[in-house]
This record gives sequence, structure tokens and C-alpha cells, in this order.
Amino acid sequence: MKQDVLNFKFENKKDFYVTSKNSLAFDLIQKWPKWNNQFFFLYGPTKCGKTTICKIWQKRSKAIFLNKQNLEKFFSNSYKKNLNIHQNWILDNVDIFLKKKNDEKLLNFINIIKEKKKSFFLMTSKVSPRQLPTKIDDLLSRVLNSLVVQVHEPDNILLAKIIKKYLEEREIIIDEKKINYLTNRIERSYRFAIKVAKKIDSKSLENHSNISFNFLKKILEI
Repeated sequence: MKQDVLNFKFENKKDFYVTSKNSLAFDLIQKWPKWNNQFFFLYGPTKCGKTTICKIWQKRSKAIFLNKQNLEKFFSNSYKKNLNIHQNWILDNVDIFLKKKNDEKLLNFINIIKEKKKSFFLMTSKVSPRQLPTKIDDLLSRVLNSLVVQVHEPDNILLAKIIKKYLEEREIIIDEKKINYLTNRIERSYRFAIKVAKKIDSKSLENHSNISFNFLKKILEI
């Protein structure tokens, strides 16, 4: 198997890992506000890092997370004021939002932002734009004209590299068989890989434990 995911780095504070699986999305976030589009649509499986990417961009752009309640406020008399201060916006899990019959609201929101040309809007979804649960062609057209980027879930090779690198930085050595034992039993997500590595780090220090299979089994049960 071609291993194209071996080069990655830890992003401090956010425990975010830049790899070939997510580098395009991360690079675009870093390039903001020099985007050639006001709209950015990011999709990928659950726990692949989409929300973390949103939070990184939120910190950079001072964006507001949208939900049904503040979207309704947006359409009140105050929305013009919000747009006039160049506010940026995030709608995480747009596919779930649309399942609740909010198609028209989202289309109107996008049209207002597009017309004013002052704000940026980041959307995330578990599915691609063409799979969004809406029958409104204009909405699909707007989303398809966004910057559309896919984030892939990590494979076992990447999970192993994340765990091993984290532990090696803390001078904890774990052999390949034990790493494989872990990656075959944990949730396939960046967040969970680092969560397990942190547990190994803290519990081995607390108990002065050797990293045995029995020790790892107990870690997975915590």
C-alpha cells in the first residue's frame, strides 16, 4: 500500500493533525481572507475534524456559529446591521439543518450574503453538496458554486502514526504490535486517537506501568 499519509504535524492547542487527508481544507483556512469565493463547503465523515477546522477559522475570522434560533434573529430587523459590520458565519452540519426543513431560510441567507459581498460563510456536512436533503435547485446551485473540499477519515496507518508520535514526544515507547492492537479497536477518528494516546500517557505516569496488552485493554475500557 502506498503510504501517502505519513507526513503530519500537531497543531498546538487544538490537537489537530495536518495530513494529506485534510491538508487542502487546512491550507484554505490559513489563506483566509484571500479566498476567491465567499462560500466554503467542507464535507466528510463524522469526527473527521470538520468542527475543529470550523473552530480554527472562527478564531481567525471572528465568525458566528449559526443555528435555527440565531438564523431567525438574522432575518429580524437587525440583520442589516450584522452584515454592515462584515460578520462571518459558520453553519456546522448543514445536512442535519436541512433535514429540519430549513431550505428556504438557508437559501435566503446565502443570497443576502452574496448580494452584500462583505461576509464569508463556512458550511460543513457529512455528505457532498449533491447529496444534501433539499429539492430546491437554487440552493444546490449556490452550494455547488462554493469552494467545495472533502476531508477523509483517517486509516489505521495514520491512527498508528498519530498515537506513536504523541507518545514518542513524551518519551513513551510502544511497539508496533501494541499500536496495531489499539488501532484495530478504537474509533477511526483523529480525536479518538489522541484521546487514547493521552490516556496512555497519564495512566502510565500515575501507575508507573509498563505498556502491556493488559494495560492497553484497561485503557480502552476507561
